Amino acid sequence: MSISSNYITLQRQIADECGDNQALLSPLSDSALTLSPIQNAIQSAIAKWEREPFYFNDLRVEPTNASPFKTVVAQEFYSSWDYAGLATIAAIKSVRVLIGNNRYPLNQRDSNYMNDVSINPTNTGQPVDYSFDANQMRFFPIPDAIYPVGLTGTLRLAALVNDTDANAWTQDAYDLIRCEAKIILAREVTYDEQIEANSKRAIYGTPGDPTERGYLYALKAETTRRHANRSKIRPTYF
Repeated sequence: MSISSNYITLQRQIADECGDNQALLSPLSDSALTLSPIQNAIQSAIAKWEREPFYFNDLRVEPTNASPFKTVVAQEFYSSWDYAGLATIAAIKSVRVLIGNNRYPLNQRDSNYMNDVSINPTNTGQPVDYSFDANQMRFFPIPDAIYPVGLTGTLRLAALVNDTDANAWTQDAYDLIRCEAKIILAREVTYDEQIEANSKRAIYGTPGDPTERGYLYALKAETTRRHANRSKIRPTYF
């Protein structure tokens, strides 16, 4: 369930649940860090879970003539300078290119494979393979024309900076991030084993007890339901 909340609300609730430890809302006096322990824990919690696909961080860009991402003739590598959206991608699930009026899926390869097959940098053609490494996309063969590119995958949401900032991490995944941040604080700052154990159980549930499923299960179940609704089978008339 989505909660109407923002960055500061999340911070305050975590402080309350860590024994009303309001000192965690400010940088420690002997620390050179600019963020408070709670802010650091929230950022680390998001960094852990942002690579996980949920319904709220789905990425879908269709390969159309209006696509913001297009290949360039004889250009093999593409970074956020070529398509700004690459900087916000945590993981890519599929890539398609538009050739004529048809959308063709590309084969996902690793960088070693691409190094082995892309021997001659002057050979070009219609792309059939891609890799995504170090925030760079690579095509093989090297494109011989302008091809609109479509992507599906997992999107990194805008970072939380100001107290009033809000996104899915402070709303849809509020409880997941709240509990993950408490685990980090309990392990690394307050050394509270009970808070750590309770927060883990709140995220993952109680093993073997289907009546005590955690926040992660709820988010995954919601993601499955939404994806199932998006991909309902419809009759085709020939």
